[in-house]
Amino acid sequence: MSFNPTVVLVTGAFHVSSVMHLLSGKLQQAGYSTRSMGLKTPGNSGLSIDHDATALKTELLDLLIEQQGKHVVLYLHSYAGFPGSAAIRGLSQQERAAQGKKGGIIGLIYQSAFIPKEGQTLIDMLGGSYAPWQSPDYETGLVNVIDSKQIFYADVPDPLASVATTQVCGQPIVSMNTPSGPIYYADEGYLGRRLYIHTELDQALPPFAQDLFVASSEVERHVKKLNSGHSPFLSDSTTLASVIQEYIQTFEEISRNTQ
Repeated sequence: MSFNPTVVLVTGAFHVSSVMHLLSGKLQQAGYSTRSMGLKTPGNSGLSIDHDATALKTELLDLLIEQQGKHVVLYLHSYAGFPGSAAIRGLSQQERAAQGKKGGIIGLIYQSAFIPKEGQTLIDMLGGSYAPWQSPDYETGLVNVIDSKQIFYADVPDPLASVATTQVCGQPIVSMNTPSGPIYYADEGYLGRRLYIHTELDQALPPFAQDLFVASSEVERHVKKLNSGHSPFLSDSTTLASVIQEYIQTFEEISRNTQ
């Protein structure tokens, strides 16, 4: 069986969906359909993780899976691990197939991403305070980035890095302090279908933090390490696309064997 999945690329905090254009193009060249989604919270004070999770599920995942019966590989960057872990409820291909339904998620890819447990906030996972490069502005209700070019795009060449820097948005304070609701990455339907991509030169979420996220999630997952900063979709989209393609094949094989 050929699953021919659509790869859904979800950006993290502070970012807009256009940063995925190089990765999206590489995957399309390899024959995959892609959809890129920027979350609701960047630049919008007062919005929370719940708004992002609802938007991801109702505006994209339900459209592709419930309405069109498509198979999906879900790629979550950084903060997107919070809403993504909630939005996937009941959408695994294995669970849907058992119910006689078409389509579903065949793989979850977390790239230098938070892997929350129910009740955790992003601030909790940062150790109880904002990161040194984060500056909360309580008048605007947004957390701003100090030197976003260095933090997010240190290994991205110009002019690409400079353009991306101009698109960085503030992130709502409330979104970083909202406890996660129920999460579903540990569901049986995702067994063998979880990948964590570590970015070893990351200045936003250092490798030790990524290691802690993976260990504290207490679920088995594939692990791949890239010699890149926080944004390999811009700094090395060719390598990142190859890794995604490799694990799509792994996810497809596991899905075939559990039919």
